[in-house]
Amino acid sequence: MSTGTMTLQRASVQHGGLAFDTDGGLPRALQDGCFLLALPDGFDPGPGITLCREFYRAPDDGPEATRPYRGFRALEGVYFDREHFQTEHVLIDGPGRLRHFSPELMAMTERMSELTLLVLRCAMAELGIAPALWSEITGGAVEGRGTHWFAANHYRSERAQLGCAPHKDTGFVTVLYNEEPGLEASVDGAWVPVDPVPGHFVVNFGGAFELLTAELARPVRAILHQVRRCTPAPGAADRFSFAAFANPPATGDLYQVRPDGTAAAVRSSADFLREFNAQTWSDRHTDFGIARSVGAGRGEPS
Repeated sequence: MSTGTMTLQRASVQHGGLAFDTDGGLPRALQDGCFLLALPDGFDPGPGITLCREFYRAPDDGPEATRPYRGFRALEGVYFDREHFQTEHVLIDGPGRLRHFSPELMAMTERMSELTLLVLRCAMAELGIAPALWSEITGGAVEGRGTHWFAANHYRSERAQLGCAPHKDTGFVTVLYNEEPGLEASVDGAWVPVDPVPGHFVVNFGGAFELLTAELARPVRAILHQVRRCTPAPGAADRFSFAAFANPPATGDLYQVRPDGTAAAVRSSADFLREFNAQTWSDRHTDFGIARSVGAGRGEPS
């Protein structure tokens, strides 16, 4: 692993768009595959942090105030124990969040989902993709349709395993909140730390966006990343993170924009997801994000 740290472009939300700290920041971010985004004014990560600290606990294990954040292990298709890695997590879409999240947690996750769409729109505009195509080529994701996942991750320090599998995210845009080191990106074949910056999300681009733009003069890079084995300092809590994702529908097609500005479907979302799940996790959940499960929030449009 490299001893250096990946230096990311920085941006903030201003006047309904993205303002980067340096000229050419967005083109560089699209090339890098990720960038830092300042938390918007008034954003409170507290509900997400509480969820990460509590979701794996039994409903009666802890103070009354945290009860709405516990008991998720009993929800099939929402709770996942990644048997080959430290991570266990909640993965839940919009309808699932309406059923299972408290109002303050729901409000926080929806604000993060709005940021994924803002980034997606700004990126497509930067690449010169005609707005008339945006809805079709994203399966409606740019308008809030598609599948908008939220993930809450707990890294079990007692496991002598990699924190999270090397992978590219499947969708268009991910907005990640984390506070502890551990995230790494693949740069020129070496794993380079992507250390957290207080007051900032890490935003990265996924495989569907990479495929969408592969034939353009400036294709988007979907960054390969992992979480190394996490070992907290004595007395410190386990590592956590949470993220919002803007993804295409689970059962439609993925598109590619041609150099002449037109677009065409190139493969099915279902095949893309099954391939990703099998290669990344090597567990029993190869249909995750595809099969529908009432109450579990798997693959339902949000």
